[in-house]
Amino acid sequence: MRVKPVLIVPDAARKMIARIRPDGRRTSRGSLASRELVIAYLQERLTRLSELYPFWDDEPLAPNELADAQSAVEILRCSGKSDTEIRAWLLTQRARYDLRNIKP
Repeated sequence: MRVKPVLIVPDAARKMIARIRPDGRRTSRGSLASRELVIAYLQERLTRLSELYPFWDDEPLAPNELADAQSAVEILRCSGKSDTEIRAWLLTQRARYDLRNIKP
């Protein structure tokens, strides 16, 4: 997907990008990243995000995880939580579980 957003990049962020990418083009003032360098930096970050796409999205729950989730949903429903709050809680718990199992 191609998007052309309009971003307001503060000078502090431009200074940090210039420090991160010392080989990139800078403004005439010297310490700020140029427009092209900001775009390149943001593109790198987006590419990295797509590489880190959550591997748990398509992975089915294990039987014990499914039982735990069903039990948690029952408890949260009895507590008066909405479906949106329950879904958010389940996603947060799944992310915590998956991130805990990642070995550096």
